[in-house]
Amino acid sequence: MDWVALVFYLFVGFLFLFQVVFRVARRWLKFPTPAFLTQVIDNPIRRRFIQSPDTIADRMELEPGMTVVEVGPGKGSYTFAVARRVAPGTVYACDIQPGVVERLRERAAREGVANVDARFEDAYGFSFGEGTVDRVLMIACLPEIPEPVRVLRECRRILRPGGLVCLSELLPDPDYPLRSTERRWAAEAGLEFDAEYGNFFVYQLHFRKPPQA
Repeated sequence: MDWVALVFYLFVGFLFLFQVVFRVARRWLKFPTPAFLTQVIDNPIRRRFIQSPDTIADRMELEPGMTVVEVGPGKGSYTFAVARRVAPGTVYACDIQPGVVERLRERAAREGVANVDARFEDAYGFSFGEGTVDRVLMIACLPEIPEPVRVLRECRRILRPGGLVCLSELLPDPDYPLRSTERRWAAEAGLEFDAEYGNFFVYQLHFRKPPQA
């Protein structure tokens, strides 16, 4: 076995051990991804080959003038991809960590993106009015929250009839849920399955608020 293969197998073994330890820990302890880790998690390899911001945004059926709420925006790569498509509409990038919110505000100001509003929000009780939002986006975020069905019910409240909740997950996220799990959560929240993309390792699911709701 040459050294390249050895390094590869060691890396795979480390990832497996990381998954086991964190998945066990997450059964008893839920917490948001620390702000400093968003700089590592949102990296060029992920954005180009695994979870492309443009691909995710293209699937969301976005139109200029829409209002979008993103929960857990990280450092904003997906936020800005969505913002470009809905301008002059607004993307509200919501997080419970002041560090994430402040960094995103600074980036939006630095890059001159006027239609991103980074703000502190509690996903259990958004400040948005009922039926005022066209899309809700969560990327590798919903499973981190202790009561995901409660969050999805709140998303349903703020969505306009026919609006979409767009979820995307990937391995090796230690909180990664099966697609069937998120479909069950959404059904319990009163959302209708609309579309799915990707594969076992990286997927995107859309759920629609019923038109009559």
